[in-house]
Amino acid sequence: MKNQILGLAFIGLISTTYACTNPTKTVNEETASTETEQVAVNPKFTDAKVNEVYQHYIHLKTALVNNDNKEAEMGAKMLQKAMSDAEIDTKSIDAVVAVNNVETKRAKFNDLSNELASVFKKSKLESGIVYKQYCPMANDGKGGYWLASESKIKNPYYGEKMLGCGSIEEEIK
Repeated sequence: MKNQILGLAFIGLISTTYACTNPTKTVNEETASTETEQVAVNPKFTDAKVNEVYQHYIHLKTALVNNDNKEAEMGAKMLQKAMSDAEIDTKSIDAVVAVNNVETKRAKFNDLSNELASVFKKSKLESGIVYKQYCPMANDGKGGYWLASESKIKNPYYGEKMLGCGSIEEEIK
């Protein structure tokens, strides 16, 4: 019985590892590069306030990817102000600003990302693509979304521990 339980635990571990080291590609072959990193083109929105929100969101996301609490604090506060200036509901960013370390900020990041994805879908892009990406393991296995300027996965929920875990779920054009 003990060996069966250990065997099942091992299979579960291998399955979870495989899921995040071999994500399913959801973008067609013409737009996804499998061996070379695509050059990120910073998306630009026609509305300057929405554009500022996006740039500060990317600042916060990058700080989470880099596990940099000081930059995450700064990015979150700048995003909070930009969202307020753009008259976008700030409850989700207020929750990120209220916590004081990278791990708890990551726990609040999914709600913020989903809220801003809705905002960006309704806004007009002048250039570039916003990639909505997803990690099935984030948030204790509940999954988590984030937005990116590049198709290459850089997971803000795990940083360097599982940098490439995730897949592209949607392109906002």
